[in-house]
Amino acid sequence: MNWFLHIFELFVRMGWLIMTPILITLCGKALGLSLGNAVSAGVRTTGAVFGLNLMANSLGSNLTSVIADITLNYQLALEITDAGWAASSAIAYASAISSWIIPLHLLVNWVMLLSRCTRTLNLDLWNLWHVAFLGAMVERLTDSLAYGMVTAGAMSVLILIFSDRCGWRMARYCQIPGISVTSGYATAAVPFGLVAEHLFNLIPGRPRLVLAKGTEPRAALASPVAWSFSLGILLGVLAGREGIAILQLAMTFGALAFLAPHLGQAFAGAITPVGERMVSFSREKLGIKGNLYLGMTPTTTLGNGTMVVVTLMVAPLITFLAGNIPGNRFLVQGDIVMLPYIIGVIVIVCRGDLMRSLLAGLLASSTILWCASSLAELFTLGAVTANAEAFEQLGTISNFSDGGNFLCWLSVQAGSYGFAGMALMVVVVVTLAVWNRNRIVTGADVAGLRPKRVRRAEDAPAPEPAPAAEPQEDVGAQQ
Repeated sequence: MNWFLHIFELFVRMGWLIMTPILITLCGKALGLSLGNAVSAGVRTTGAVFGLNLMANSLGSNLTSVIADITLNYQLALEITDAGWAASSAIAYASAISSWIIPLHLLVNWVMLLSRCTRTLNLDLWNLWHVAFLGAMVERLTDSLAYGMVTAGAMSVLILIFSDRCGWRMARYCQIPGISVTSGYATAAVPFGLVAEHLFNLIPGRPRLVLAKGTEPRAALASPVAWSFSLGILLGVLAGREGIAILQLAMTFGALAFLAPHLGQAFAGAITPVGERMVSFSREKLGIKGNLYLGMTPTTTLGNGTMVVVTLMVAPLITFLAGNIPGNRFLVQGDIVMLPYIIGVIVIVCRGDLMRSLLAGLLASSTILWCASSLAELFTLGAVTANAEAFEQLGTISNFSDGGNFLCWLSVQAGSYGFAGMALMVVVVVTLAVWNRNRIVTGADVAGLRPKRVRRAEDAPAPEPAPAAEPQEDVGAQQ
């Protein structure tokens, strides 16, 4: 059995930078691309994701510095320390679940694909440690590896179901067919985007405020660059910085908003040949309504300026609101670098609508803070057990991306009831998988995807190809 696990450990050690072009090349070749085109798609896609990662790192580091200054300037502090993503990583890798998570997730993924319970084939295997973390928290609570493995498997099912909700929205908003998003923490934000969509759809006329997606906006008020520059000035003032430092910060955020759509277009151009082949393969070979999706890293959602704008809005708001959330004891600081990935998924689900994305971002962030507070003691125990030297002196700790994941909170609540709670969790997850299968089989999740009239032609979404016989319905209806 050790040799079996060693294969997957070697896969992880090679890293996404090596394995992503290999996987995409294999997928492209299997879908009918020539070897040269498949290799080109793999290399170019990896290069675009690398660029998006660099942009996200710059946004995260500048945002961390600003939030730290705001916290100090207004003397904001709560009792739980933000230990960053390294703490949840330590918890995940200290558990035996981390060695089994890739084969377990692949088994779950293929069973769901063969039974038509999902449309997504997950290629983002390096972020599966976030799923292993969910299982490790239950294992720490119950002292049962079996319960932890069941939790990891159940959460894999939920993440694939959430990923299906992103696929057609990626095609419409980003014009990237056949691609979705899978991640243990970012994809968990999908329900909040759906809630915001539903609430705004209750407003007569279903108003939408969509900023320009392209690299050349027609008006300043529609430009994410102008919004980001203005928000940079506001954040600089709140952080107590002086004139030149404020302008430098504003220019940095404006430049990132300018860069994002260029990188997004580079990613779309690189992956589209594979995505289009996935669409045609689904129709011609599988004969299904709609198509399958290749699940990729949440970094792929960062290629639009609206993500930068909403991130710059949500970050200071949750910093000031943290002390007013009932039951919250956690103030996000260093782990704020993970916020853009969560907001990126939300923007995709809300199809670029600024107000919907802002509401969903605030709902998701507030929930994350509350969950991080609720699980802080268990999180601290797991982190100290995994690496006492690094985390013991920090007191009670948690983090934003994993410790506050509402899927983690639900898993721990199920685990606290022992066998009965785990059985209930499995029943709920299986029920959702059957529900998702019914929507896939009938084509209800992709039926009638026609573009809604928008104010500017450049903002009109490109609909995912759908069967001609499917009835038309309003695109605003919740999927």
